[in-house]
Amino acid sequence: MKNIYLKRCIGLLSLLLIIPVWVYAQNVTVKGTVKDSNGESMPGVNVLQAGTTNGIITDVEGNYQLNVPSNAKLIFSFIGYVTQTVPVAGKTTLNIVMKEDAQALEEVVVVGYGTMKKSDIAGSVASVDRESMMRKAPTNIAQGLQGAAPGVMVTMQDGAPDANAAVRIRGVATINGKADPLYVVDGIQVGTNANFVNPSDIESIEVLKDASATAIYGSAGANGVIMITTKHGTKGHSSVTITADFGLQTLPNKLDVCSVDQYASNIRTARANDGVGLWNEVWSEKYDGKRKFTDWQDVMTRSSWKQNYNISTSGGSDKTQYNASVGFLRNDGVVINTQYQRITARANVKSQINKYLEFGADVSYVHTDSHGSNNSIGNFGNLSSLRDFAFMCPSMDFVTRGDATYDGVPAGTYISPNVVNPDGTFGEVLGGKDTNDGFWGTIIGNIYAKQMELQGRNRNNRALASAYLTITPLKGLSWKTLVSYSYYSGSSNNFSGGIKRFNYYNGQAIDVTKGTNAYVNPSNDNDYSFSIGNNDGQTLSIQNTLTYGWKNDIHDLTLMLGNEVSRYYGQWTSAASRGFWSKDNRDVGLTTKPETLSGSGALNLESRGISYFGRASYSLLNRYILTATIRRDGSSNFGAGNRWGTFPSAALAWRISEEGFMKNQDVVSNLKLRLGWGQTGNSGGATDLSVVGLTTQNVKYSFYNAGQGMGKYNGMTFDTGYYAKLVDTNLKWETNEQMNIGLDASFLQGDLNLTMDYFIRTSKDLLLYRQVRPSTGFSDVYTNYGEIENKGFEFSLAYNKRLNKDWSINATLTGSTLKNKVKKMGEPLYNTNSDSSGRGTEDGSNTGAVGAADGYHWGNHSICKEGYAVGSFYGYRVIGIYKSKEDLEKYPRYSADTQIGDYIFADLNDDKVIDAKDMDILGDGFPALNYGLNLGANYKNWDFSVYLYGVSGQKIFSYSAMRLSNMFASDDGCAPNILKESAAAAYHPENNPNGTLSRLSFLDKNNNMRASDMWIKNGDFLRISNIQIGYTLPKNLVKKASIQSARVYLSIQNLATISGYNKYGDPECGQGSVLYTGLDTGRYPMPRTYTLGFNVQF
Repeated sequence: MKNIYLKRCIGLLSLLLIIPVWVYAQNVTVKGTVKDSNGESMPGVNVLQAGTTNGIITDVEGNYQLNVPSNAKLIFSFIGYVTQTVPVAGKTTLNIVMKEDAQALEEVVVVGYGTMKKSDIAGSVASVDRESMMRKAPTNIAQGLQGAAPGVMVTMQDGAPDANAAVRIRGVATINGKADPLYVVDGIQVGTNANFVNPSDIESIEVLKDASATAIYGSAGANGVIMITTKHGTKGHSSVTITADFGLQTLPNKLDVCSVDQYASNIRTARANDGVGLWNEVWSEKYDGKRKFTDWQDVMTRSSWKQNYNISTSGGSDKTQYNASVGFLRNDGVVINTQYQRITARANVKSQINKYLEFGADVSYVHTDSHGSNNSIGNFGNLSSLRDFAFMCPSMDFVTRGDATYDGVPAGTYISPNVVNPDGTFGEVLGGKDTNDGFWGTIIGNIYAKQMELQGRNRNNRALASAYLTITPLKGLSWKTLVSYSYYSGSSNNFSGGIKRFNYYNGQAIDVTKGTNAYVNPSNDNDYSFSIGNNDGQTLSIQNTLTYGWKNDIHDLTLMLGNEVSRYYGQWTSAASRGFWSKDNRDVGLTTKPETLSGSGALNLESRGISYFGRASYSLLNRYILTATIRRDGSSNFGAGNRWGTFPSAALAWRISEEGFMKNQDVVSNLKLRLGWGQTGNSGGATDLSVVGLTTQNVKYSFYNAGQGMGKYNGMTFDTGYYAKLVDTNLKWETNEQMNIGLDASFLQGDLNLTMDYFIRTSKDLLLYRQVRPSTGFSDVYTNYGEIENKGFEFSLAYNKRLNKDWSINATLTGSTLKNKVKKMGEPLYNTNSDSSGRGTEDGSNTGAVGAADGYHWGNHSICKEGYAVGSFYGYRVIGIYKSKEDLEKYPRYSADTQIGDYIFADLNDDKVIDAKDMDILGDGFPALNYGLNLGANYKNWDFSVYLYGVSGQKIFSYSAMRLSNMFASDDGCAPNILKESAAAAYHPENNPNGTLSRLSFLDKNNNMRASDMWIKNGDFLRISNIQIGYTLPKNLVKKASIQSARVYLSIQNLATISGYNKYGDPECGQGSVLYTGLDTGRYPMPRTYTLGFNVQF
């Protein structure tokens, strides 16, 4: 009986225990709204059931709804706000107010081999606003950086679909070395070009500017460091984001050159001034009004499409997060037959295995394919330059001559060729040779035909894979190992030339390659040329870092020690030949002209590096901050005695706003003073130059083979090598030393933020060539010598304010000044590109001393000289125009052929002779100020932004102005067209005695077109770079489609450029070399783009 009673009691007790558990474990649907402390709804907040992957993101009105157990806990998280864990406790409604995280608001900034709170940064580090950057619709990183951070000057090389940019951080501190910054992507050094990264994949960008911030990268950090962090997974419900934009690209403006009849008049005047007759009757007055006008700017350009698509997915649980994306970009350039395509893919995963171990892996791939934007036309630039289109002869019409006729076409016949014939063939101008031979007037011919027959392509592939493991054995102590592998391959092939040209006579197509003294050399008929090139390289890198952090209410200490080893291996080959009789041939060996076959290459290109580094960061009372770093780099690129370099840095910061005397005021909410010093290194492009001086040029060994004769063996000669250079076995790193003082301040409770910096950057032991005694048997040696100084001031002023529930506004102004000077040089270093005749090659393809001293036509003249900027403009000074015989007798003349109407060049040394001793520094291309202004406003679901960028105090050495001002030609062919303004300003003793430009001349025996201050132009400009208006669709329109948010926008890029330089071209000019700063040689036009785009998140 007792047992029965006991069993009943136990059963009842068990039931009582089970019932509450069963009731407590019932699922409920919890819903609510998440708002900030101002009562504004917060879309995009992660709502996650603790310990699971069950989660969701709040919609555009901050609402959420989630089915969870009644005893669950919900985690609410959003960047910049305190994460909240809230028990459900059986409730069905939970409304949450998110509180701003004071620590998060300080921003965690990515620095070398780690992160730091922005409040603890003592060096000069600028964060790029990602949202503002993406509203520029950039196709690469450099475009997004322009004007986004003070001290960072980005000059777009041109407007080509595959255009690169010159990025300079705090000036130029090298001559022969690279001046581009180092890019670090997710902790991995990727070199000086990060265009393989899709801007849509970027989460944040930090720019490390002063040496106290960059010294942790030692020899790679001399030119600044750009830290890129890509998007990674987030805790919570998975999301899918789709972005797409479609852009219509147009030519924003054309150069105002002469009409065909004005051109003919200029020809007649120029020939008369030279005392010679017309070479073709078509330019005589009898044909005025009859010639067919060819506007090459219209012919060679078009309206084109630009398309950009990206799809990404992100999500994860408390322990594991992931992110993956793919992207496709296609840009059909505004110049005919130019195009660029890019395919990107990226994926990463991070997993907290347990409380001691974290593992992560990243993989990315990019493929690019471009063609047509670098088609050369010899010394006259390239077929992508708007300037070159403009100065083309504005008509293809000609009159057949007795010394050069078509078969069956009598001399004196007027021919008016078509650019494109009705049957799809191409016409040709008088004297138009095969596109691979000749000079101006004979090489060019029908440039549309040449561009269309170009079949060159450049294809590149790049893959980057990395994995890391972080071990945290104790609180505050962690060990991280990061292994990365990068592979790059590139291939190029160019096939062009040889397409027959036909003109029509009496309705019949006449082959211009046939006939007496034919216009196209018959031996070159269908003479196709073909070149190929391949290169690849791979880099393996291993990083190990040990980090320890400890803090209490008074002290905050972080220590980091690290080691990094890397190995690069690469190779390249190239080959070219001519003489193909079929455009389908793609084998350089199958040429009918074996003498044109050439090739070169290199295998087993290898370099290795090893580094040890450390950083200590200490904060006392959250007011006084000290950061010190040191790095020791070893490189195989230098001799055994100088393979190691040591690069230290130190920085101090005082958070004045945390002092007691700042507490009883509400004007300044944050005030920090920063001081920094450090040293970095630069290898100056010195790869193996301390140990290698071998060449194969000009040393041939001849072998005799029965009946072959000396110098031939199976039809070939053999080359061997010899030591052709004097090498400096003590070659060492360039040393870059920098000092910085900065101030950070916040006003109006954080709505207004100011950052200012002043820096002095000095580069010593420059790597450059210096002359040596002739007794050595050599002319120069690559060695360490010289010193360059850059100093300047930077500022950033940002204002962000929510005016009320509907309105918010923002504005950011950035700017920087710069003064560049060579402090120590020895003998001046000239950068003069000249061919054997002494006339320069504008593209820089030929370098040498020939013509260097005399400043001949079109030679790119810059100089590095003590007391002046790197690559300062160098040439003659013009003091007037010879207007009388008295002037010819009064002023020294360049030659006996100098005439009235020519320029008077200043005789600076007063020796009555105009020669190289009269050349002078004419200025430099470094702007005194570059700035950017970003304005934005939001009204309910609407947003508006405008971005402006400009420079002030910039000078341009304008070969475009030179080319478009006179009719000089280097061969008796078709003279270039010129600006209407130039024609009106040309001196003529009767028609224009007050002209400000030299007389029109075809032969230019006074060398009026030489490098002089006539071509130094004011390059100041203000560009309305981007305007965008967007609209975020209301929730009730998208929620039925399971869409979290959707936004559409319209934007215009390159709306307008305000500049006096516009008549010559785009004022944003300059080439990749530091010696070409401010040089305008004509470039692919910058398009104006009208874009429609949308972003959708599911």
